[in-house]
Amino acid sequence: MRKLFAAEKGRKEGAMDGLNLFFGALLGANLGTITGLKLVTYVQLIVLLVSTVMALRIFAMSEKRLFGGVMLGLYVAALLALATMPGLQPRGLDTADLHRLVATLIVWIFMVVMLEVISRRKEERAAAALDE
Repeated sequence: MRKLFAAEKGRKEGAMDGLNLFFGALLGANLGTITGLKLVTYVQLIVLLVSTVMALRIFAMSEKRLFGGVMLGLYVAALLALATMPGLQPRGLDTADLHRLVATLIVWIFMVVMLEVISRRKEERAAAALDE
């Protein structure tokens, strides 16, 4: 039974690595198409994006989900506000570019959260089976 538990962990890590690799590349491709931003605006955008990715990774790696979940929720709210409130949109950033960036991050966050929820349930069931 323990071998199955270890294999599950390996599959989870592989799936998480694949998600992060894919969405990291996609985020980089999205950023590569952005032109016309002042340097200060570009840096502000990068700080927001890296903070969101860090919140995502803290959520995924933390044993206790509350802190990571709250932090991730705050960044999702900030991204949604940025995408939907015209006054918050960075000057010089095309709306379509912003929406692609936000969509990329939202799908990434959704996929990681689903992977974590599903794998956490499987890990709890496997641990309960080991205890029996």
